Amino acid sequence: MNDKTVYAKTPAGQQEIGERKAGLDVRQRRLLILVDGQRSVAELRGVSGFPDTLALLEGLQSRGMVASAGGASAAAVAAAASAGRVPATAAATASAPANAGDVRERGRRAAHAITELLGPMGEDFAMKLEGVKSSEALEELLARCRRMLGEMRGKSALERFERLLEES
Repeated sequence: MNDKTVYAKTPAGQQEIGERKAGLDVRQRRLLILVDGQRSVAELRGVSGFPDTLALLEGLQSRGMVASAGGASAAAVAAAASAGRVPATAAATASAPANAGDVRERGRRAAHAITELLGPMGEDFAMKLEGVKSSEALEELLARCRRMLGEMRGKSALERFERLLEES
């Protein structure tokens, strides 16, 4: 394993995102959410800010939650998946429509906005937003965020949230 290795979530990793049964600590969980079958270890280190990203990934791999996709490109990951060499979740990510990056970017912006407006209270939403895979899931999460912001912080916070979503 090195900085160019690409990891993908296994079915167990996908299940952990929803169920939280494995007892991962906050850093492990955040990193698991960020693993998408496209980012290298170096890219994950940059996005997460964790200097020990490789060690955390090795821990997740030993628990069966991520698997190395061999540092391959998205097309190679898809080809390997069809040959049964990487988890299906990596193939799904690799073959996602071109706008999947837009969904992920919008999810990241929303996660940043919710963290800015709610601080630690918004951490669960932020983690879900960062890991969003479809526009339908994103829109459902955004609706929940808007309701919560409106109830907790009022109209001005809701307006600020919308402005932050629009920024590039």
